[in-house]
Amino acid sequence: MGQIAEGLKTSIFGAFLLFYYNQVMGLAGDLAGLAIFIALLFDAITDPIAGSVSDRWQSPRGRRHPFMYASALPLGISFSLLFAPQFLFGVDGVSAWSQFGLFAWMVIWTVLTRASMTLYHVPHMALGAELSEDYDERTVMVAVRHFFGAVGFMLAYFFGYGVFFAPTDVFSNGQLNAAAYPPFALTISVIMTVTILISAWGTRSRIPYMPQPHRDEARVRLTDVFVETFEAMKNVSFRWVMFGFILIIAAWGMGGVTGIYVYTFFWDLDRFQILFVSLMGPIGSMVGYFFSRAYYAWLDKRLAMIVAGLVWMVVHSLPVVLYGLGWAPELSSWMSAVFLGFFAALGGVGVGQVVVGIGSTMADIADENELRTGRRQEGVFFGASAFANKCSAGLGTLIAGLVLEWINWPTGSAIKTAADIPEDTLLQLAVLAGPVIGLLAVPGVLCFRGYQLNRRVVAEIQASLRTGA
Repeated sequence: MGQIAEGLKTSIFGAFLLFYYNQVMGLAGDLAGLAIFIALLFDAITDPIAGSVSDRWQSPRGRRHPFMYASALPLGISFSLLFAPQFLFGVDGVSAWSQFGLFAWMVIWTVLTRASMTLYHVPHMALGAELSEDYDERTVMVAVRHFFGAVGFMLAYFFGYGVFFAPTDVFSNGQLNAAAYPPFALTISVIMTVTILISAWGTRSRIPYMPQPHRDEARVRLTDVFVETFEAMKNVSFRWVMFGFILIIAAWGMGGVTGIYVYTFFWDLDRFQILFVSLMGPIGSMVGYFFSRAYYAWLDKRLAMIVAGLVWMVVHSLPVVLYGLGWAPELSSWMSAVFLGFFAALGGVGVGQVVVGIGSTMADIADENELRTGRRQEGVFFGASAFANKCSAGLGTLIAGLVLEWINWPTGSAIKTAADIPEDTLLQLAVLAGPVIGLLAVPGVLCFRGYQLNRRVVAEIQASLRTGA
């Protein structure tokens, strides 16, 4: 259930954050992308720190739970303030001071939101890996966790498009209404805080059965973090899986960031049509999660991730390609929404299985690492996995912001409908947000070929760990 919080944060960072600061508040696209990228650089430091510290933490509440409890309130506060800059800077100001102020505000609260989520999410994922040693059950547990992550995506879209972004006399597209974002963010903050506390409290009974650090193990030092991260990168399977995941999830994140632009202006959908299309992605993922165990048992983890990545790449590209061939429904229609929703659902199945595979392989890689080093370091590997996952919003938003500046995308309160944007600019955005993004995932799919573990190898590793060989 705790994955709901991560799903909420990831979906809103992916779908709404750049749009809000760029399209609604008027911050330059490259500055908005840079703000996200700066936060990503902090993540590159804080994620492995959170993993290493929680790996070695000794307390009556175990290694992971103290951090989960500590993160809840700071996350809620930081996320709420991230979507409230208009109280200081207004909405229509485009002066140099307003640009600098908006940029600084976005950097500060994005960094603090991400840091608070790191404090929770890295221990939370490591906790999941510690609950089972079974090769297939690990896949099931990751699938169930991400099922609730998809629930978070759906809640974000429901409260956004379905509740707070209702049209007004001034804004026929309610997602352009700056006043709707602070109450929206506050609602999401409350849900995130509550679900984190429920997750931590609900799993407390498992603390006595979890792996514990050695009593004589020293507290983590900053140098240890870099040493352990460097040691983790020596693992061939981990290295290739992480590179592949970063490349695919960044492409997927860019698709999410540009999605609100494409749906609002290119496909010219209303808020309920956008809500329908947006919900179909997580619904597709949720349906796919039910079949994750059978799917990964059938193909095993390496081939399953490759196939899933290829599925997402193809179906993400198809709507714009079919539109160019004249095989897409009429713009602004519900048939167009159903058309896009169908491909969104298939894409959700694909990317969902990739995410399940990453979580399941991290647990297997942690076993392999323990056999090699003698240390249980789920936190280190899941810290890296969390960082890779954040690249979906980080690198995706940075690239999307640069693309918007490159095509001279118009922003600010003067833009109310698709009619306010040149047709060639709309088409440029659609091509870049569709087929071009799909092609960016190809290197990531190829990286998965470097994963070297399988069912037999993991069974041998676990047998050696049990016998102390």
